[in-house]
Order: sequence, then C-alpha cells, then structure tokens
Amino acid sequence: MNILQRLSAIDSIPTLPEVVLRVQAMIASDEGNAVMLSRIIEQDPALSSKVLKVANSSLYGTSQRITSIPIAVTRIGFNEVSHIAIAASLVKKFSRKSNLLDYKQFWRHSLTSAFLTSMVASISCIEFSPSQRQSLFLSGLLHDIGILIYDQFFHKEFEEIIDFALKKEISFLEAEHAIAPRETHAGLGAALLELWKFDQSVTSGVRFHHCPKKAPLKHKSIAAATYFSEYILCNSGLGSFEGLMSNGDKDILDYLQVPQNSLIDYLKQAETEVERSDLVLSFNSSQNSMQLRAV
Repeated sequence: MNILQRLSAIDSIPTLPEVVLRVQAMIASDEGNAVMLSRIIEQDPALSSKVLKVANSSLYGTSQRITSIPIAVTRIGFNEVSHIAIAASLVKKFSRKSNLLDYKQFWRHSLTSAFLTSMVASISCIEFSPSQRQSLFLSGLLHDIGILIYDQFFHKEFEEIIDFALKKEISFLEAEHAIAPRETHAGLGAALLELWKFDQSVTSGVRFHHCPKKAPLKHKSIAAATYFSEYILCNSGLGSFEGLMSNGDKDILDYLQVPQNSLIDYLKQAETEVERSDLVLSFNSSQNSMQLRAV
C-alpha cells in the first residue's frame, strides 16, 4: 500500500476546524455578509484577538483604536478578514513540535504565499472571477500542506527524503522527486484536500504548484499564480522547506500576462505581506528579512 492509499486509511486523519467550515460555507452562500462573518469570529476569543490586532496595525493606518469585530471587518474588508480567520484557525490546529520541520517558518511562508497568490489577480491581465480569487488564497495557503502530512503521519519516509537531500547536498524538492516521484508533497496535499472536499480549483492549484503547465486548462491560472508566488518566496529570504527553485519557468510569467512594471511592485509588496503574515501569526516581523530576487 503506497502513501496515498495509506492516507485515506488513517483513522486519525485531521479534519478542518469548525471555524474554517463555517467561514467557507458562508462565503459560498449568496447570503454571506459582514454581520454573519463577525458573529462567527466573535465566538472564538483567540481569533477575535488576532483580527483586532491586524485591524489596529499600522498596515491600515487607523488613528482610532478598534475594539469591535464588526468595525474591524468594515475596516479591513470582508474577504481579508475571512482569509485571516481561515489561516489562523488552520495554523492553530496544524502546528506542533517537530525534530525536522520549523512550523513557525512553514506557516509564515504559507500565509505570505497566500497573500501574494491573491495579489496575482490584481497584476495579471487574466480575469479571475470572485470564486477564483478565493481559490487563489486557499491554494497559496495550502500549497505545501503535504509537507505537514509527511511530517505528522509519514515521519519515517519524511526522514528518508531529508537524509537523502543532506547526503546528496540537494534540495528537499529534488530529493523528493528522487525518492518518491509518485508521492510528492504536492500530490499528498492534493489528496488531503480531496478528502476535505475542497473545490477542484484549489486542489489543482496545490497538486500542480510546481508544474502548472500540467494543470487542467480551467484551473491552470490558479496553479500558475501559486507557482509564481512560490518561486518568488523560495528565491528570497523567506524561502520554504524545499529550498531554492532554480531556473524558474518564465513561460508562466508570459501566461499570467504580468507587465514588468507590475512585477516590480509585486516584489515590493511581498515585504508588506510578510509583515501582515507576522501579525496574523503573532510573530516578530524583524526576525527575518527578505532579499527578493527578480524572476
């Protein structure tokens, strides 16, 4: 039985937090609004605290302290707050101590990727629908979730890949393809999202975030945007567990139709998104600096 088959057979397979399920259902509903979102958040004191912390940050330039979740939703925006709620709830549930993986750095990378992937919709000439914009955030946030599954449920195999990478002095991504080409973290993550019944656009974004050209045509833009943000971050001071992504596919940039001047703004905005991620995760934003390299 391979890893993907073993995944579906695990009795203790993680389930999505209730807050995430409720927020997703609300977003999918035509009746979803700021009042409903505020009520969901107010039922979770820790989540409420995070939302208020972001709302009162210098990122939003507020001069008067916000103490109300409804006002915070108005100030930050419905989509932004729903993303914060989903991210904070997932981080809270899927974090642990590990001898192999730095979970703080993992989620910092993932959440920054989510914010940046969402931004692609505003700089690309491709038109993304409202539902696709939601998929962009989720694909960016969950693109490496398979690495967590490896660490938490297939630790022996995870150690084998890491040991091979160290022995051969190659990246985790290269070692993974050498040891488990049919069971990569991208495939494992996509399999988990299928068990969670995520929309196929998100599942495809995760499955093909390293090879967007292989994605189904209708989901190619989501996979391409996720790849693009991953490439930027992996070749910066906020790299992922996988290491550098050398020889980036410039065809993806052409496919996304990102103007060169927009790319420069995107790189600058990346630093702001790191700061935003640190706020949501309650990290010290000065612990790491970014040194971005252009594609």
